[in-house]
Amino acid sequence: MRSLLSTLLIVGLAAHAAAQPASDTSKLEGGAPLPSDDELSAWLASPATTATDAYELGVRFFEAKRYEPAEQAWLRAYDLERDPTLLVAVADTRHRRGDEPGAVAMLEQYLVQRPDAPDRASVETRIATLLQSPALLRIRSKEEGRAILLDGVPSKKKTPAELEVDPGTHTVVVVGEGTQVGEITVQVGYGEVRDLDFGAPTTDQVSVEQSEEAKLAKQLAIENEDQTIRRAVISTGSIAAASLVTGTVLGFLALQENRTYDSQPTQQSADRGERLALFADLSFGLAALSAITSFTLFMTHKNKRKREGESARLQIETRGVGASATLRF
Repeated sequence: MRSLLSTLLIVGLAAHAAAQPASDTSKLEGGAPLPSDDELSAWLASPATTATDAYELGVRFFEAKRYEPAEQAWLRAYDLERDPTLLVAVADTRHRRGDEPGAVAMLEQYLVQRPDAPDRASVETRIATLLQSPALLRIRSKEEGRAILLDGVPSKKKTPAELEVDPGTHTVVVVGEGTQVGEITVQVGYGEVRDLDFGAPTTDQVSVEQSEEAKLAKQLAIENEDQTIRRAVISTGSIAAASLVTGTVLGFLALQENRTYDSQPTQQSADRGERLALFADLSFGLAALSAITSFTLFMTHKNKRKREGESARLQIETRGVGASATLRF
């Protein structure tokens, strides 16, 4: 049954074909309307629901762009069947909902449960890409049209506004009519969405507190991200090296075949030489693409760590009767 479910998953996500649940529950058969949240909860909890039923219902929700119930259905299918490939489907629903951390968690769990996964390199590359996802700051003020400064730089947008920022610590200042409405310093992770509400003028706020547990958790997250990036760089670098060797060997064989054709020209020899030359070119192209990907991942991550190191400081300021403490990491 697991192989059947895996096949259904691959076909369903690749083709987005119309799926017909195999359940005996008449409400969910054929092209009937999708169940409500209450109906879905009751149906998934039913002992009669099979993994295939839950998966196929998830496909219907996914095609309808209702990603939360699709995730519920696929998680139920996973609970029943324990097929790791379903975790990739759940990661896809979370990514489409803007939950990058949730998507990374599912992909990492997939690699843990399937250490010999044939798509490990591509999944690790996908994780590395997700770890570079920007965070989103949604900024609102009591009165609209206020100017925004992000890390001391004026923004072209005015409140209310949404600003994409790199993971890390950022200071947002809202200014109106020549006076500062407020200042908030936040620390955000990759893919995180943070609401910043500037109401009536108040003293500055501190949104970052670092306990020993928080520092340890942050360090573990950094180490995990470093390890994922390292694996992706090694994987793409290995592909580049293997492709380069393959291209070199094929190119050498193509030259040999060309010499054979010069001495004894035959159509078979000409065709073989052309095929070898074509495969050699494809191998060199793959080597170049993999090398560029590996270098880009390495440099992007290196520059990110450099910026984080340069911004590590403790700044305490006193303004009038109020005080603000800004922790930068």
